[in-house]
Amino acid sequence: MPRATPDGVLRPTHALMALLGSAALAAAPPAPLPDSALLGGLRSFLGTFTPTPGETSLLAYARTEALDWTAFQNLFSMQVTDTRARYLDWRGHTAMPTGSVFTTLRAATYPAGARTLLVVNREWCTAGSCQTRTVFGWLDGGRPGTMTMSAVKDATVIPLIRDADFFAGPVPPCLKGVALTVTYVPAWQGSTLAALAVAPRAAQQTCAQAGITPEAATRPLKLTWSPSTSKFRKGW
Repeated sequence: MPRATPDGVLRPTHALMALLGSAALAAAPPAPLPDSALLGGLRSFLGTFTPTPGETSLLAYARTEALDWTAFQNLFSMQVTDTRARYLDWRGHTAMPTGSVFTTLRAATYPAGARTLLVVNREWCTAGSCQTRTVFGWLDGGRPGTMTMSAVKDATVIPLIRDADFFAGPVPPCLKGVALTVTYVPAWQGSTLAALAVAPRAAQQTCAQAGITPEAATRPLKLTWSPSTSKFRKGW
């Protein structure tokens, strides 16, 4: 299965919200210390961040405008970070010539002894169409203020996931033989990660004509972090 995060439409499902903990956004816990590993790692990620072609997320905007760390944080009108400074969910929007763009930035740290893995997921949506990307990287373990992140391929920390794993029942005709791609979203509670299948645009259009929503036909998969192996393991 391809591991590249897709350009396809991604809509949240009730099952996904159950995995991520939808109630987490009801109230904002106290902000973490500014020198936490989470924020230090995220700051390092942004320092070397390269937007995808045509990307309109707030991260791409900040890169284009060469905004500093403080200005970048101020782009997000809603900022939720857990009290352990292990997970954040920031949301904001900007007006573009093509319409309003809503960006959600989710990040979480996963410790493994002396090392810490940082997972950063960004999603930007406009006119009901969303795109998403996920980046994995090991933090160097230095002082938070000088922390650096070394990006790694998802296959080094993610177990093998087959297309069939995303289907709890029969595969709809519009998705038979279709190669799915995967995006990964950090979970609010526990050291887990949600893996979501996304169909190519052509398959999505075919399913729409048949009255089928690919996101409803597939299920999010729960991955659990294993510090002893420095990898996620299957939780289904």
